[in-house]
Amino acid sequence: LVITALDNLVKGAAGQALQNLNVMTGLPETMGLAA
Repeated sequence: LVITALDNLVKGAAGQALQNLNVMTGLPETMGLAA
């Protein structure tokens, strides 16, 4: 359970960083995300 929570936290942080980068560069927010 703890490992899963940590894994989701890391993925969430990476996804947020990528989303922020896309917003700053004017790209679609979901570009590069495997949603």
